[in-house]
Amino acid sequence: MKRSFWQILIIAALIAIAAGCGSPETGGVGLPIVAPAPIERGDVLEAEVGADWMMTAPEENPTRGGVLKTAWGMSPTHFDLHQGGGCAGCAMMYNGLIMWNLADGYRTIVPALATSWTVSDDKTTYTFTLREGVSFHDGAPFSAEDVVATFNRIINPPSNVSISGIREQLALLEEVTALDDMTVEFRLRGPTPYFLEVLAGDGMIVYSKATLEANDYDLRGVTTPPGTGPFKFVEYVQGEKLVLEANRDYWNPELPYVDGIELLHVAAWADRGTAVLTGQADLSFNVSVDTWLEGQSREGLVAAQAPCLNSHMVAINNEQPPFDNPLVRRAVHLAVDRQAIIDAFTPVWEPAFVSRWLPHASPFSTPMEEILQLPGYRPDKEADIEEARRLLAEAGYPDGFETTFTAWTEAASSEVAVPAFAELLRTSLNIRGNIEVIERPRTADVLSGGEFTLFKSDTYASPILDPFPLWNTYLRTGASQNWSRYANSDFDALLDELAVEIDPDRRVELVNQGLDMLDENPPFFLIGFCAHSPLASDDVKGIALTERAWSKWDRFETVWLDR
Repeated sequence: MKRSFWQILIIAALIAIAAGCGSPETGGVGLPIVAPAPIERGDVLEAEVGADWMMTAPEENPTRGGVLKTAWGMSPTHFDLHQGGGCAGCAMMYNGLIMWNLADGYRTIVPALATSWTVSDDKTTYTFTLREGVSFHDGAPFSAEDVVATFNRIINPPSNVSISGIREQLALLEEVTALDDMTVEFRLRGPTPYFLEVLAGDGMIVYSKATLEANDYDLRGVTTPPGTGPFKFVEYVQGEKLVLEANRDYWNPELPYVDGIELLHVAAWADRGTAVLTGQADLSFNVSVDTWLEGQSREGLVAAQAPCLNSHMVAINNEQPPFDNPLVRRAVHLAVDRQAIIDAFTPVWEPAFVSRWLPHASPFSTPMEEILQLPGYRPDKEADIEEARRLLAEAGYPDGFETTFTAWTEAASSEVAVPAFAELLRTSLNIRGNIEVIERPRTADVLSGGEFTLFKSDTYASPILDPFPLWNTYLRTGASQNWSRYANSDFDALLDELAVEIDPDRRVELVNQGLDMLDENPPFFLIGFCAHSPLASDDVKGIALTERAWSKWDRFETVWLDR
């Protein structure tokens, strides 16, 4: 499907005029976008808690009872979380060995099924002491053999099991061994300073060895595999809702506070916000801008923002001329006004921050005030456009060239974000062309098949705060999600060093070198990392809604209702 470039261009221009001129701190229609303060930089993020520590709500005297209703996209194809099933909230039926602390806004890592752990000096061996007295929902006792069976399936999946994302995050994990019934040792191929971050991810949940064996290690046909989590499965209605009830035998006697959770399937962001505004739902983690602004103005509601680990970007096919030339990609990086695109799509999409190859929540990210002084990121584009035109001329394209832009069918993409990007390229560098529109579910096929030149997407997303997994997955030559087909041997060598460097100061140096490399030889055009815009009734407590260091919504078992 193709649309007239000029027809869509007129629409984009009208939207830009209506939105007005934004600033580095605000998006269109006056939506506040405050760049977050990153988590403190360091080589560990462990909370100083004892072996008997239990997570509780941050408020005193939480009320018990009631059912929380949430509204967001919730339509799992299956409940095998390791194989890509699940939904926001499904992880609460399970536990990992460790987790991020909800009570402090996800700033530290705390115990879960493990009560404590030790790390060898070379950071290649992690030994976990497991929590005693834990049972799966079917009554089976939890032990080290469940941990071993779970992680062996991830790192050495049988032929009938397809595990990708979390398997790559654990690429350096060589062996998991039960030292006894309540002690497990993880041995790594090399020092991995970000290993605890990976292990604290919501996808690193532990399944029962008995359940895995009974189903030939493939749980996609099981509804639902028993877990050890604070909530138990009650009912799932495809495309409508998932119902969970409190696990009254949970190993943490303080949790959960609510009797249950109904996760309503509401696909459209505007409908999610409306559900909260009208009292049909208590909480949504990401609503449309107009409903968020309405909620902010109403008594009885809380509107917050939390920086994402995923981004808005334009994938560039590095194998297609003229974008196979780094000079051309550098010219695009310099010339296009990121803030102008953000101001255009924020009113119809979501807030975003001008970003430099890392989410702002990362302790390795460049501070916003420094980013906005750099070529390509600074608001004053005159010198950047002049240099970009020089680079295009050096590459052999002094008069620009024609290309093809690809957008999703959603209006925010096809009628706003991509036309705005295309217009900025036309006016600054005389790069022009038609916009092809595809259905969003085709994204993976189009990217993996290389059937694009410039494609506005959201496929640059970090699983953790440390840069290595993000860069290694998306930017290493030949990596599984290197959709732009970026090949930079110098950057690959830097990744090899970053993977095993345990000195925190040296890691900072390496990351900064990597940022400079990507600015000079960019793989794609990074618009910026987003911010999620949660909206909730003000009687929803216990989840640090306005204090979150970053957006993460798969677990909220400390929630309670002040009713």
